[in-house]
Amino acid sequence: MSAEILYLRARTEGEHVLLECPGVGLFTNAARDGMALVAGARAGTLLTLGRAYELRVPDDVAGIVDGDLHERVQAPVGFGTVLYRLRPLAGATARSGRDAASGAASGAPLFRSPSAGRFWHRAAPGEPALVSTGDVIEAGRAIGLVEVMKTFTLVHYQPAGGLPARARVVRVLVADGAEVAEKTPLLELAPE
Repeated sequence: MSAEILYLRARTEGEHVLLECPGVGLFTNAARDGMALVAGARAGTLLTLGRAYELRVPDDVAGIVDGDLHERVQAPVGFGTVLYRLRPLAGATARSGRDAASGAASGAPLFRSPSAGRFWHRAAPGEPALVSTGDVIEAGRAIGLVEVMKTFTLVHYQPAGGLPARARVVRVLVADGAEVAEKTPLLELAPE
């Protein structure tokens, strides 16, 4: 049986977006500092009176988690408690999460994580990043690793879903070692 879904409340504070708790309970499974959150993405769990509610990012929001505000295990929260402070995604100013998620507002295509896990820029500690800003990538190029339960899977660029066959990396959107959800934007691209 799947958990019921609740959407976080959003409000702006300067250039940041604050995501607030929609209820009372224990907050767990928080996204970590540096992780990209886009419209519809999972953003933790709220435990209330023995029930688990999956928290989701509202449609009009996208950004990068700016600091860890809560422990990842059962932090007591109330209605309106700030759970996340998001800085703009890929340097974007106010635009909808759907636009940021699709790249439609800026026209920039986004390469997304094929699965949830911890995203690593390097094949091994001490080695250079597999891709950096300014690199040109084509089909099959390794762009990073996703770690799930100490198992590492190489992520390759696949020009599907409207992505160009050959692209330049405009910006790497997640920090090295950041936890990502499936379909989290990893790279902002420009057709080459």
